[in-house]
Amino acid sequence: MSKLPVRQRGAERSETLRLAVRTLAATSGAILALAVLLAALGASPATAFNALLEGALGSAFSRGQTLMLTAVLTLLALAAAIPFRARIWNVGTEGQLYIGAFCALAVGFEGPTNLPSFVAVLLLCIAGAAGGAGWALLAGVLRTRLNANEVIVTLMLQFVAILLCSWFTLSVWPSGLGLQTQTLPETWWMPSIFGLPIVTVGAPVTAIIAVALWVIMSKTNIGFRTDAVGHNSRASRLSGVAVERTQLGAFGIGGACAGLAGAIVVAGWYHELVGDAVLGFGFLGIAAALVGRLSPIGVVPAAFLFAVLTNGSNALQVQAGISPSVGSVLIGVFVVGLLAAGVIKMSYPEVTE
Repeated sequence: MSKLPVRQRGAERSETLRLAVRTLAATSGAILALAVLLAALGASPATAFNALLEGALGSAFSRGQTLMLTAVLTLLALAAAIPFRARIWNVGTEGQLYIGAFCALAVGFEGPTNLPSFVAVLLLCIAGAAGGAGWALLAGVLRTRLNANEVIVTLMLQFVAILLCSWFTLSVWPSGLGLQTQTLPETWWMPSIFGLPIVTVGAPVTAIIAVALWVIMSKTNIGFRTDAVGHNSRASRLSGVAVERTQLGAFGIGGACAGLAGAIVVAGWYHELVGDAVLGFGFLGIAAALVGRLSPIGVVPAAFLFAVLTNGSNALQVQAGISPSVGSVLIGVFVVGLLAAGVIKMSYPEVTE
């Protein structure tokens, strides 16, 4: 009996090593495939990759942009990962981000202007998280009460949210400079840290939330019930677990994370809602959740990698003469490579309800 834990630890180490090897192979394959593509387009792969790094980390401003994008993508990855663990497919995280941003803006534009900075920022974060959670729970109720397909519901609600926020941007708080709102009053801005104006308290708040959710999901009954429902909802129900309530809770947590990301976008980054500035971030968050294997801690380095590729790709056109969309191509090839190598697995037991 005493040897069993030793064998288990050995098996775990062996699996970790195999996973690391497969991840390295998939990463190398993605880089090689992109290098071949760049060479076929007549660009130098070395110049392109150097431009990616320079564009993401080459200056204080670019490092700040990358750090803030990492925070937003981390929250969006958490918004997908927590419901995914309960076998709920929340693919509408971008819509929840927009609703969170809208709620935060509503508080900032319509609220009092004489609040202490800490109170103002806290109210914005609460408003954003509540808005995102409410929008996600709308899909959750349709899923748990009416058995509506949550993939379709969350995706359609995402379009509704984006179009709704676009209408408010143009008709309620227009800036007159295009598809963006007026600038949020400075009273409601998140304070800067690290001596960099672009980096705000939204970054460490995101790190705290990731650690807190890791503790909750790995050390508490909430996490145990969520994972149990995800692996076998029928057995969980027979064991006394409130399956629908657990799924709604996962939806609510995910939506709150996405809504908080929206609050950080408008209060701690752009200070306004720009119509297309965050388009596509939701799907990047889902990719980060998959690469991070649905771990609240694992999604952080994945979000950082995608933030580097996204921000760095903006320098490709200037330095390498190629489209900035190459960064998105690399992300797609990387995720497909991880799927092919078996690093990303989203399989569940087949259970008849």
